[in-house]
Amino acid sequence: MSLSEPEGQLAHELSCPICLQLFSDPVVLPCGHNYCWACIRKTADRTDKAPHRCPECREEYQGVDTLRKNFKLSSIIEGYQATAPQPESQPESHPESQPESRPENEPETAKVLCDHCIDKESPAVKTCLSCEVSLCSGHLQRHQEKEALRAHIVVEPVGERGTSGCGAHRRPLEYFCSNDMSLMCGTCFAEGRHQNHDVLTFAVAEEEMRRALEIRTKVVSCRLQMIEGLLQKTAEEQGASEAIGDKLVDTAVTVVDSMAALVDRYKERLRVLLEEERYMRRRSSLLGFGALEKQQQQLVEAQRSATQALGETDTCIFIQRFVLIDDGLREVVTGSLPSGVPSKAPLDTKRLQEGLKTQDFRSEMSRLLDSLHILLNPLDLTFNVCTAHPSLLVSIGQRTVKHNPNKQPQAEHPERFTSAPQVLCSQGFSSGEHVWVVEVGANSMWSMGVCYKSIPRRGDHSRLGHNAVSWRLQWKNGKLTVCQSSCNVALGEMSQRPLKIEIALDYEAGTLMFHNIRGSREHLHTFRAVFREPVYPAFSLHSNTPESWITLHNGM
Repeated sequence: MSLSEPEGQLAHELSCPICLQLFSDPVVLPCGHNYCWACIRKTADRTDKAPHRCPECREEYQGVDTLRKNFKLSSIIEGYQATAPQPESQPESHPESQPESRPENEPETAKVLCDHCIDKESPAVKTCLSCEVSLCSGHLQRHQEKEALRAHIVVEPVGERGTSGCGAHRRPLEYFCSNDMSLMCGTCFAEGRHQNHDVLTFAVAEEEMRRALEIRTKVVSCRLQMIEGLLQKTAEEQGASEAIGDKLVDTAVTVVDSMAALVDRYKERLRVLLEEERYMRRRSSLLGFGALEKQQQQLVEAQRSATQALGETDTCIFIQRFVLIDDGLREVVTGSLPSGVPSKAPLDTKRLQEGLKTQDFRSEMSRLLDSLHILLNPLDLTFNVCTAHPSLLVSIGQRTVKHNPNKQPQAEHPERFTSAPQVLCSQGFSSGEHVWVVEVGANSMWSMGVCYKSIPRRGDHSRLGHNAVSWRLQWKNGKLTVCQSSCNVALGEMSQRPLKIEIALDYEAGTLMFHNIRGSREHLHTFRAVFREPVYPAFSLHSNTPESWITLHNGM
């Protein structure tokens, strides 16, 4: 049964552009075109390349899985199927399924297939160069019915698109349009399609492209070298960081083991001393108990002798017995008696303290705890290059300062020391407890301490310790001295030259302590003051030998 013209037009509009049948489970693309779910999936699977493009307008979309079902179109199709008259049952054939006849004498060429026929192979009759698809007669009809697609260039079927020939005019490609980034033949150029565009011959375009590619290749090479250098540096720094971390862990474990060993030693010593003390107390108790038992035995014997004498009836014998026991009885009766139970000897804590050497234990444990605290809470101190005297050279990492034999003129800075060879740290402290460690060169003469930021930067009063805003310890000419407010005091003889010094600041308590920690720990000096401003670690070098340097350490 034939359909009326409006019904046929409606059926045509409700047909999938790929299978040319009524839509089945239609989905809509972002561009607005609709396709059967199975058709668009098979088309996408056949192309197998990204990005996916609409078969009609070539607009890109993200993928089949992102498409949504067109419920409204699906409802319209269901309504149409329910009301439209059913066609007579007869074998249905699509135009694309009918192979086109070829004259007998025409040479067989490579068959070009329709890109939209997904269920069967249908020969293409035309190729759209704009859409970059080959079409059978049925799909070509649908293509030409679209108003927006009528201006597309349609040519005889092209098997391999994108070759060196122009698909529109079958002529060699000779020109390149840099505006559209497209290739064209002489006829394309003559037609004026690229009028007012920057059109180059292949030779010129190749020269420019090669030159641009060479420049970009050099940039890529340079960037690649930079990235490889950064990767190598990162790997080296990571390795160094891991080594430092492993060393920190090992050192911390060693410190904790030392603490445990120290406790074990004192525990064993305490056990031995307590055993000795217990033995002495037991012995004292036994001696007192033995004396009581002896006195008891004497009294029992005296009582027995007196009882026997009193029981004698013969006068002569009684007198004789009395004479025999009188001295013993008199001694027992007149002897002193204990007033109470013999008291136990008190625990000799003074002896225990002397034997344990508790003060040494406290000092050693405090040292180990301080070491552990510094290891786990290192101060990240750095020298402030803006304060360094011109005769001092600060390292790149800003942790070492040494004498600079070739004094270079430096930019003026209000914080730079110009008279004394001094430098401050960038970090200051206005509260809390802080510990940092400094190592000095073997033959260095130096000063170190803390100062306020308001310390003078030039003149004699800018020297550490020679003003009211700084406190310093100094090693110079084999002597160790301390100075504050120009009051210089020499310390006692040193058992060894201080090469590694620990400086401990307790801001609230107002103490600044110095210890020599190379070898055995040795207290050097403690300043006591009331700090009213933030204090900054300060240093000075008084010698100009190659061994004259000062290094800040993050840990012990």
